[in-house]
Amino acid sequence: MGDGDTGAGPRAEVEAWLAEHWDPDLSVERWWRLVAAAGWTAPHFSVEQGGRGLPQRAGRTVRAAFAAFGALEPPGGLGLLMAAPTILALGTPEQIARHVPPILEGRLGWCQLFSEPGAGSDLAGLTTRAQRDGDNWVINGQKVWSSQAREADYGMLLARTDFDVPKHAGISWFALNLDQPGVTIRPLREMTGDAVFNEVFFDNAVVPAADLVGGEGNGWMAANTTLHFERTGIGAGGAHAGFPPPGPKGGVLGMRAGDAARLRAPEGMVVTFADLVALAHEHGRADDPTIRDALARLHCYVQVGQWNAARAKAEAAAGNAGAGTAIASMGKIAQTRITKLAAEIGMDILGAGGLLAGPDGAADGKFAKAFVFSPASSIYGGTDEIQRNIAAERTLGLPREPNPDRDRPYREVLRGQRRA
Repeated sequence: MGDGDTGAGPRAEVEAWLAEHWDPDLSVERWWRLVAAAGWTAPHFSVEQGGRGLPQRAGRTVRAAFAAFGALEPPGGLGLLMAAPTILALGTPEQIARHVPPILEGRLGWCQLFSEPGAGSDLAGLTTRAQRDGDNWVINGQKVWSSQAREADYGMLLARTDFDVPKHAGISWFALNLDQPGVTIRPLREMTGDAVFNEVFFDNAVVPAADLVGGEGNGWMAANTTLHFERTGIGAGGAHAGFPPPGPKGGVLGMRAGDAARLRAPEGMVVTFADLVALAHEHGRADDPTIRDALARLHCYVQVGQWNAARAKAEAAAGNAGAGTAIASMGKIAQTRITKLAAEIGMDILGAGGLLAGPDGAADGKFAKAFVFSPASSIYGGTDEIQRNIAAERTLGLPREPNPDRDRPYREVLRGQRRA
């Protein structure tokens, strides 16, 4: 199958495979192993990487076919979206063999440990420290806004391994086991009432030297690789989240696969085009020209976002890393626009009733929650301002903002900040 085969061909192949292999009496763990072995967890990965060599958007086709067949869908999660592609791109053969199969098989969940209280948009300003101690690195510091950290088994950790070089040069990327003394995870309650995000504290936590990915001091390059995959996936609107969640903390690995297939995810905060069309019909607004115009605009945004993600992947595959990164950033901005517009359309259809949360609201308050959460889309995955800077510098060729501290040892920069 070539890159253009994303419709009837792959779907028919998925359905034929399911007809032969779907067994609802298997455990979830055994079923997901079987799915991964066939390359359906990440069909956009190459065959050598554990996929099927299909375009990125093929994952949506595969998951839709699984759902229509009544089979438990492949595992998802942030490990699939970001950790596995990063390790495949930068890891050693030993690291790939050890970390990627458990992600594809849904045996372990991952989270991202990048942002800090003083290093969000300026991610390179992070101060979480990693010090070498024999065959290990000892970690001390704090991270914040870490989605799914309480459910994860491993974290993609950025830590500073050298304070005596410029701040972008002294960072390293680690695969950190979260289940150890010295790691404390605390939920952060949001105005939605949920706690999607967490803060994570490290007090002499330990990472084996074998879990430093991409080489010491190459963390900024590794981080941008991870962020590229994140933004490309978000921009494509991919189904990376998955349900039920991967890893032992999800509580389903030992469950019968047929029973797990009947589980339904809690009403989330993602409002789809199909959700809004159904809502418009339900509330007699389907013929409202204002609503129809907004829905048409949303549909166009979604389609362009998917094409943009395919373009970013093609640029990266062709070796145009700068262009691919900039396009991914534009895709992230586009997805922010989609998220906010979808939430606004829901409110426009429902009127004042859209503000009702819980069982009194439409779809148990799903649209109200989506509206309240939608501003976060301008922040997670990289702020809109940072994405615009990347696109301006790498696509339009505009000059960078002045940074007199760029080439100074980061230890000196920190001293100057403390004096100020």
